[in-house]
Amino acid sequence: MRKPVLAIAIVGLQGVAPAQDPLPEPVRMAQEALRAAATVDYCERAIDLSKAFRDADLLDSAKATAERALRHARNEREKARAHLAIAMVQVRAQDHAGAQEHARQAILLARTAGDTSSWVRGESILSDVDFYQSRFTPAREHAETAIALALATRDSAALASTYNTLGNWFYVKHHYDSARWYYDASISFISPTETRRHARARLNQINLFIEEGKIDSAMARSDALREEVQRTDLHTRSQYHNQRGYALFTAGRFRDAIPEFTRSDSLNNADRAELGLRIENTGFLAESQAAIGDSAKAYLLMRDLEVLKDSFARAAADEQMLTLEKKFETRLNKEEIARLGEDNRRKADRLRVQNLQLYGSLALAVLAIGAVLLVWRNLRLKRKHEAVLMELNAALEDKQARIEEVNTLLRMKVLRTQMDPHFIHNCLNAIKALSLAGEHAKAEEYLDGFARLLRQVLEHSVRDKIALDEELDFLRNYVMLEGLRMKGELQWSVEADPQLLKEEPMIPSLLVQPFVENAIWHGLAPKEGPKRLSVRFASDGGRVTCIVQDNGVGRSAKTDRPGRTSLGLKLTGERLALLTERMEKEGAFVIEDLKDAEGRATGTRVMLGL
Repeated sequence: MRKPVLAIAIVGLQGVAPAQDPLPEPVRMAQEALRAAATVDYCERAIDLSKAFRDADLLDSAKATAERALRHARNEREKARAHLAIAMVQVRAQDHAGAQEHARQAILLARTAGDTSSWVRGESILSDVDFYQSRFTPAREHAETAIALALATRDSAALASTYNTLGNWFYVKHHYDSARWYYDASISFISPTETRRHARARLNQINLFIEEGKIDSAMARSDALREEVQRTDLHTRSQYHNQRGYALFTAGRFRDAIPEFTRSDSLNNADRAELGLRIENTGFLAESQAAIGDSAKAYLLMRDLEVLKDSFARAAADEQMLTLEKKFETRLNKEEIARLGEDNRRKADRLRVQNLQLYGSLALAVLAIGAVLLVWRNLRLKRKHEAVLMELNAALEDKQARIEEVNTLLRMKVLRTQMDPHFIHNCLNAIKALSLAGEHAKAEEYLDGFARLLRQVLEHSVRDKIALDEELDFLRNYVMLEGLRMKGELQWSVEADPQLLKEEPMIPSLLVQPFVENAIWHGLAPKEGPKRLSVRFASDGGRVTCIVQDNGVGRSAKTDRPGRTSLGLKLTGERLALLTERMEKEGAFVIEDLKDAEGRATGTRVMLGL
């Protein structure tokens, strides 16, 4: 196969471009629209601004704005669209795992909300990411699902993207007629104003002519595309010149190919210096210089290529880079073997003509055999390396699937135990008692707080992490309701360090509440006299910590209340263990019994590392 078509076909799978100054007009217009937005359309305007930042390659700003849209989303449809905005930024930044997670969240929310448009885009993103990571079968399945939905809703943008992905699938399978049909269908759905997408789809078509050996047709179409490519971004222009260089290289026009590869490398370095493209350009430049007899330049370029390949090996965990390396080295080895064979034949002819002595012929034969053995050894090592990598990738995928399944089960357990029937029963009895006593205002306040608490539990249960201010609001609402049930005897505070609030950290959801519940009903409820509860979030060495402290009877005096079985601590321990494995960092909690000078219990303190 010619070259990694993914580098051209999948729009957005690149790194972060340098910031532009001044800001482009679409970004400034989107910023003004967001400033003037009302609450009801704030999320939509934030998503529009994220797209403007993304189109301008300002990926950090695009992600931050999309995350802000998610925090302000008022319903499942807006949340689905915000997750899609984050996923599209992560696709461009090559954060494939993050893109897949947010795309799946978007699909779940979109299906619940009946939002077919967001569902289609989620499937399309999953298809692109799977294809980019060489998982062709699931990529095609997601693409076919997206096409069926897009045809039903007449979604032109989704059809263009998904047809392009299917074209890629047939391209790598060498079914060029099918690939050409899907590329043509994709172009028919791309708006003429989308210059970059249109140009890159045309580049895919040219690839097919090169692979079929129709170099003149490929160059004619490339010449016709030149003016349109010049209106696109640096990365597309770099790939355009790389493609022209390869077409000329394939045709044996090495002197003409050298300026194209040089131009491609210059544009790539001015943009984001994509390592895979640098390796291709440097490798083909070295081959071209050697072919025209400039051995000195070829030698220097081969040294540069070895340095780039060392850097490439250090980034071997990136599946895109592994794919590029495998395809380039396979092509390079084939060309190397063919060239060595041709050289050997020419040398043998010269030996027969010149009738060299027997010892010279034997020496040349030994050298030829050594070269063949060296190539054979390299091929064996390469195949062994590929097999090991495939086994590791399969093991990692299985492990991730198991972790996601366990995390889902634990989240459901936490949700079930979070608002257990005993607590709901007591809340409803409290509301009933207030109503019968004629305190309708308090009853209504209690009911509003109870409804809000239930809604927060449902929302937080589907998210691994939430913002710190959301957690503070949830805990305050919960403790306020428990305090009303304790007839105003509970003195409490739920606070966070001011500096920590400015940093807006994300913390695991539904993790602190079981400890607060334990402190209230097992520590403070049995106590006589003042009852005080303190919950405080602070920063400790770059990590968020939470301290839950009460002045209750302590654990030694705790007795289980009839009809109430708390599973919160057990489930929290399980969830911390899971988060430790997924996030590759420690997560734990420590319970400390507080005592006075005489050894009597004065309360309990729980410290959680979040």
